[in-house]
Amino acid sequence: MVKKMLLYVILFVLWNMRVECSQPYFPPQITFTTNDSTNTYLFAVDEINQRAYHWHLIDSDDQSYAYAMQHFPYATPDSPESKNYVILEIYKPVYCVYTSVWKHGSAIHGSFPEHWYYNMDTFKIANYMEFSSKMIHKTNSSKDEDHWYSEQNCTLESTGETYPCEEIFFKKDTDIPLRYIFVEGTGFFALRVTINYKIISIGKPDDKLFETIPRNWMNNCTDLNLALDFILSSPIIKLNESAIVKIRLTSPPHRIDGNDTMTLQWQVDKTSSQCQDCLKWEPKQFHFNIKNFDQYQTMIVTRVKNGFETTIRPIMNGGGYNKTRADDYSLLFR
Repeated sequence: MVKKMLLYVILFVLWNMRVECSQPYFPPQITFTTNDSTNTYLFAVDEINQRAYHWHLIDSDDQSYAYAMQHFPYATPDSPESKNYVILEIYKPVYCVYTSVWKHGSAIHGSFPEHWYYNMDTFKIANYMEFSSKMIHKTNSSKDEDHWYSEQNCTLESTGETYPCEEIFFKKDTDIPLRYIFVEGTGFFALRVTINYKIISIGKPDDKLFETIPRNWMNNCTDLNLALDFILSSPIIKLNESAIVKIRLTSPPHRIDGNDTMTLQWQVDKTSSQCQDCLKWEPKQFHFNIKNFDQYQTMIVTRVKNGFETTIRPIMNGGGYNKTRADDYSLLFR
């Protein structure tokens, strides 16, 4: 009898340890919607097959679609996009952008949870939820819901009230999420926010969600990894003196029709330059490819006439860089 009682005690302790150690996560495969006063969102998360989908209804004319996958369809063979995770965002009817997550580029997209990004060059589709502190299961939850709250508390300075920083509610004895409450902001501007979940399905998301990926996304959409990187000692140049600008690419050019060369030239931005003939630069043209894209090339900018500000902007052609916003990489000299 004593041995049986001891066994029951051990089992009870182990059960309580298991309950305390477990944390309230979403199912690994789930499709659900959320909404606020002006927007509706749909998420599909598939941890098992490493793919995710996000749809945002802004209004009747504007919608956005986002996809994240480990093996993205229609990627150019042997390209970084064919070997790494890709996040594609389509803003109908305006434009589309994408990034491949690897050592030569990664941009965090707001469509998916930030904790899916690791060290900026690694990405993995994990559980939809991640909490900032340990979550505690409330033992006297209602008969219909399981209530979890964070061990960390937050205070609303506007009211002086203190709440758990995070709370989440599930359908009783299931992993079906119902709502999430968290404190957003700090100081006097902190407020409690509630997100309600409407579950569409538990299990593998519908393949039709991912069948909407356009076949020509690599050619038609802008690669956010493609950018210029500068080292400029000083933008101030005196008459007959020069400044050295070192230029390289952040990510290798795409190979298009067998050609992986990106050509870079510069021109005076007439709309924002007070003096249009004050500077000259050499060389006039740069060439980058898959092998030398990350090696700095040198441009020497010389002031040949006294004047005020001059802005030069890049002209990028080839390798997918012609879709990169030139205005983001203009150089201002005084």
